[in-house]
Amino acid sequence: MIEPPERKPESAEMETPYQELVAEMVRHLKIVRDLPELAEFRESRKLPRAFFEHFNGFLTGYDRLIDFVLEFSGDGRLIKCVKGCCNCCIDLVRGLTTSEIVNIYNHVRPWPDAKQLFEYHRDSAEQFSYLFMNRVPPGETPPTGEDPRVAQAHMEYNTLKRPCGFLDQKTGCCRIYPVRPVACRYFFSLDPPEMCTPSHEKYFERNARMVYLPEEVHVHLRSVDQAFGFRPLNFLSGAFCQFTAETMRLKLIDIVDDPAE
Repeated sequence: MIEPPERKPESAEMETPYQELVAEMVRHLKIVRDLPELAEFRESRKLPRAFFEHFNGFLTGYDRLIDFVLEFSGDGRLIKCVKGCCNCCIDLVRGLTTSEIVNIYNHVRPWPDAKQLFEYHRDSAEQFSYLFMNRVPPGETPPTGEDPRVAQAHMEYNTLKRPCGFLDQKTGCCRIYPVRPVACRYFFSLDPPEMCTPSHEKYFERNARMVYLPEEVHVHLRSVDQAFGFRPLNFLSGAFCQFTAETMRLKLIDIVDDPAE
C-alpha cells in the first residue's frame, strides 16, 4: 500500500503554491479516472493517448511538489542521494497501483530486451514468493499485506541485494526514471549511501526525508484503480510479471487518439 499521505503545510507562505501543485495533480488524475476506456482495458488492451499524457502529467506534478517541499524546508541541502547511487534499488518496491504498472509496461514494452526484463522480474517475484510462503504453515490461507510476515519477507528479500530489473547496473541509473513508481520518488537519505544497504549495522537507524503524496491526491490515485476494475500484485516485480503475462501477453498496448481531436 502507498505510504501515509503528506501532512498539509503549516506555513502560510508555503500554503498557496503547495495547494496549486496539489490541484494540478488532482486535475490530471480526474481526467484519467473519467476516461471510459479504463473499464474496458482488460479486454480491449486499448487506451487513449490522453491516459499517458495526463498520468505522466500527474507524476511530473508530484516531482515538482517534492522539489518545492524540500527547497522550502531546506532539507534539499541535506540529502545525500545523487545520480548513480543505487544502494536502495535492491528494495522490493511495494504499493504499486494499476495505473503505474500500465504506464511502466507501456514505457518498456518497445525495448528489445522486454522479454528478458519479464524473465528477470519473474525470477525476483518467485524468490520473494518462496521467502514469503516459508512463513505460512501448510493449509493456512495466505495472509494479507497487513500481516507482519509480509514485511518480514520483504526485508529478507532485500538482504539478497538483488538489483531491480529496471536498474542499469553499469551506470547505477534507473531505466524507467520518468515513469518510476510513486514509492520510488518520495524517499531521500540524509545519511551516507553505505547506510542504505540492509547489511549495514545502522540500516534501521538511518535518517531519511519522505515527501508522501498529499491525502487528496492519494484518494484520486486510488479512484483511478477503481475505474480500471482490477489490480495486479502490489509489488513491482510481481505486478510487472502478472500484468505482462496475464493481461498483455507480451503484446503492445494499443494507444488510440481521441476521435474528437
